[in-house]
Amino acid sequence: MKKVIFYTLIVILTIIIVGVIVVETSIIRVQLPHGAVLHVLPAPRDDHKHGAVILCPGGGYRYQEKWNEGYLWFPFFHSRGFAVAMLEYRLPNHNHQIPMTDGIEAVQLMRTRAGEWGFDKNDVGVMGFSAGGHLASSLMVNVRDSVRPDFGILFYPVISMRKELAHKGSHDFLLGENASEQLEKIYSNELHVTDQTPPTYIAVSKDDEKVNPQNSIRFYDEMNAKRRPVMLHVYPSGGHGWGYKSSFPYHKQMLSDLENWLCNR
Repeated sequence: MKKVIFYTLIVILTIIIVGVIVVETSIIRVQLPHGAVLHVLPAPRDDHKHGAVILCPGGGYRYQEKWNEGYLWFPFFHSRGFAVAMLEYRLPNHNHQIPMTDGIEAVQLMRTRAGEWGFDKNDVGVMGFSAGGHLASSLMVNVRDSVRPDFGILFYPVISMRKELAHKGSHDFLLGENASEQLEKIYSNELHVTDQTPPTYIAVSKDDEKVNPQNSIRFYDEMNAKRRPVMLHVYPSGGHGWGYKSSFPYHKQMLSDLENWLCNR
């Protein structure tokens, strides 16, 4: 029995390694005008119509979780017909304009090269995790029509910069510890939902102790108030930062829930 388990684990590990190698060697890396890097896996080459998604990893605006909230998602989206890109945005170090600049440039580049990378330029979404969810939702509510993503996916996102809701680390690294109330409101994305905010999928754990789940709930409530398409999944447990981790108790359900939404959005 132990040998069977051992060889099964070896097979699984081999499949993962091969998959990572295939993805890694297929990725195109493009430096954006201000220095951020976009890691792109083009859509499958077939006769189907494809969309694209830009991943924004989290890390409290202090670092970026590029595997669990980036590369490991590439096979999921690619196998479902998407072009997928990970935005390695520049860290703000209290300059709040830096991540937004990089996000805008990423969306613009994806639309410009849609024909080359095999997807519809009018079906470009963003997926953000934690602080990356703040960047993604900022793009969804605070940019002009030509740049605004066509859909959004937010996993345990930082949404608000108001002190009663904000994740302190993300707040301080983006805006600075002594940010004005006016600046905090500008970057509190639940305050800027409009009738143009794109369809949104939100997933969060009820027991998230790092980023208050009320961030997600407030955004969901505002989307409903503006009659915008939105779906919120609150998983009973799992904490924060589960991304693509198979150890997340609801990993398979989460993938199924997301796939259903992608198919029916």
